[in-house]
This record gives sequence, C-alpha cells and structure tokens, in this order.
Amino acid sequence: MSKKRLLAMLMAGAMTLGMATGCGNTATDDSQNSDASTDSTDGAYKIALIQQHQTNAFQIAVSEAAEAKAEEMGVDLTILSADQDAATQISQIEQCVSEGYDAILFEPVDPDGLCDAAKSAADAGVVVINIISACTDWENYGISAVSYGDNVKAGETEMQHVADLLNGKGNIAILTGPSGDSGGLQRMEGYENVLKNYPDMVQVVAPADCQWDTASAQATVESWLSAYDLDAIICENDGMAVGAGNAAGANSGIIITGVDGTPDGFEAINDGRITGTVSQNGGAMAANAIEAAVTLLGGGTLDENVIITDNTWIDASNVADYE
Repeated sequence: MSKKRLLAMLMAGAMTLGMATGCGNTATDDSQNSDASTDSTDGAYKIALIQQHQTNAFQIAVSEAAEAKAEEMGVDLTILSADQDAATQISQIEQCVSEGYDAILFEPVDPDGLCDAAKSAADAGVVVINIISACTDWENYGISAVSYGDNVKAGETEMQHVADLLNGKGNIAILTGPSGDSGGLQRMEGYENVLKNYPDMVQVVAPADCQWDTASAQATVESWLSAYDLDAIICENDGMAVGAGNAAGANSGIIITGVDGTPDGFEAINDGRITGTVSQNGGAMAANAIEAAVTLLGGGTLDENVIITDNTWIDASNVADYE
C-alpha cells in the first residue's frame, strides 16, 4: 500500500469520527508532516475518489488501479472511504467541493440519497463521475459520466453458467449484497432473467443479505447446510462466495460462484472452494473514470458518458490467465 493511499484512508477515518474538517486534513507521524489540502504545486488536477468502503479485495483493486492511473496521468488523487455510510459520503463530497477539488469520483452508498450532493458539487463547477454504481437518474443531477460494469449482464452470465453446470435442474440458494445496493439489485435481475427459463432450478431458501461480507456468508451457509440439500450457491460478489466455499469445504461438490474476479476468488477457484466468478474489472472502472475526468477538465468531450467494462467468466480452466 502506498504512503499516499494510507494517508487518504487515515483521513477518511478521521472524517468519519468527526475529527477532521474535510477531504484534505493534515496527518502527522514521527517521520513526516503532509497536508493533502494544499493546492498542487505543479498545477495537477485535484481529484477525489470516494469509495463506498475499503473492506474487500475488489475495492482494494479499485483504489490501487486509481492510484496507478493518477500517477500515469499526473493527477493529484485523494482516496477516501465512506464506510458504507451515506451521511459520511455526503459530508466528504461537500468538503471536497469547499476545498477546491476539480473532480469527484464516487460510488454512491445510497443511489437516491446522494443525488442532491452530486448536483450541488456539479453546480459548483466540479466534474462529478459515478463509478461501480450510479445515482438514480444520474444525468439529471449533473453527473457527467458513469464508469461501471453491466451488472444485469454479470448476473445473467453467472446464473447461466450455473444452469449449464446443473443441466438446468437442482436446489439453489443466493447470497446478496446490501438490500438497497443498485449493483446487487441489478445482479439479482440478471439471475431472475435466467431462472425463468429453468423451472427445475429451485430456490429452496430465501436469498440472504450478507452485506458483501465473507464471515457473514460463511455463517449463513453453515446454517443452510445443516437444513438444506444444496446443489449450487450463487453469490453476488467473490467475498461472499469465498465465505460460502469456506463453509462447504474444498471440493464439496456444491457449485459456488461469485462476481468481481478478485485475488481471493482466484485462490478459492484454485483450491476447489468455489467454482467460478464473473470479472467486471473494477480497476478498469476507476482508471476509465479518471481518464474521463481529465478529458472533461481539459475542455474535451466524451465519446460516451456511459463507460462499461466487459464481463468475463473465470473458472479453473482459465484462472491462471488472470492471476
């Protein structure tokens, strides 16, 4: 982890606790005194990336790719975490506006609740871009572009592979992300699009909201396995798939799948705990958004303001190509 990213994460934690005044508070330790709120001395664009959270491999890949692209393009980047709290994210956006950031990239914790904050930032002349997921009716709130994957397609791809592996018949269960998350809802829409074609694939238990969390997924599946005979467990992210795989054990015979294409997912594929994952390349979502922001800040226009990454199915047959 770079010093800059560590500083930004410390800044975000301080904001959450109400100890800081904004995106660019000063953090000190025994070796250095760095003030991220000072204007860039080389005239670089100041861009803030505000993530929903930084608690899993997917989000870490997003922040690392953003750092790499910012360095490549000469951008002064600050990365913050909203810790899954909409009020914190609104405050972070407001403070970044007040501190003169040129662009704000954020994944909305609440697709409806972040709309007004986004519009206020855009009205103040800040370029606003959503990544990973988008605010509801985002174009009408001044958001210039969105950079994400096609979550409906990802859900369809994942469920279709499960259907093929089950030959269209079996007992299944689904682990979901937070109940209001737009990406999770879209992935579920994709699941349902495929399931309507396979009446013999039966959900024997209601989908469980495991908040993207590995430990929660593991506990849920441990409970399920004592009560149900499951042929497949479909998870809306790799973290929950890994938890399900931990509960079932390596080579359990249960098909377990995820979405995101993360290193922990690849490891679980290799050791037989999960079957496969759909990669949406979260790193590219961040990198594409930074490129779009720089284009707009430079007075350019975008060919498309909806920037979509590709879906790729990864299993034991091709995981080595992505590690």
